[in-house]
Amino acid sequence: MTTDERQWLSWICENSDPKELEKKYNTWAETYETDVKKDWSFMPVQIAKVIESILSNKQAVILDAGAGTGLVGEALFQRGYTHLIAADLSDKMLEIAGQKQVYKALQRGNLDDPQLFTSGDQFDVIIAAGVFAYAHAGVSVLNNLFRFLKSGGLFVLTIREDYQPQMQSAFEALPWRLVIQEQYKIYDGQQIMSILGFRKN
Repeated sequence: MTTDERQWLSWICENSDPKELEKKYNTWAETYETDVKKDWSFMPVQIAKVIESILSNKQAVILDAGAGTGLVGEALFQRGYTHLIAADLSDKMLEIAGQKQVYKALQRGNLDDPQLFTSGDQFDVIIAAGVFAYAHAGVSVLNNLFRFLKSGGLFVLTIREDYQPQMQSAFEALPWRLVIQEQYKIYDGQQIMSILGFRKN
């Protein structure tokens, strides 16, 4: 699949206005899984494997931040993790995620909203798959989500090699430590995607 055949990739990264992104994801929701299948379908499984390798507690409270249609939640549920919460900007994406019947709750909202959840230190694990990317989430989202992570909790995220330099200073500034890192080639080998797992101090 060439870049030209991935028109969704440039289209979804054209601007970073939350309202525009919400509209685009609502429009894209019905065909999202079909469109990203070739490039992304393996990633939720890999994320679930990474989490299982460092988290034995299947009752852990897990936030799937930027859950989309629930692919990561589905992969985790298949491995026995049952206390999953989905958060996303798009109603339509969350509606599809809800149909998978793997989440305890669905929360619509902007991930950099400090009022997204009612209090801090709620989650044993926070996952942000495909969230930290051009025209999507940056340092403000990272710092906001970090507030909702319990001490000793895990923060697992994906990030493309070409975007990581924009986030690296923020990664190094937070009181956590890198506990796992895996890299995968995506987009026909044109890009490197990392799964990073951090444990909060």
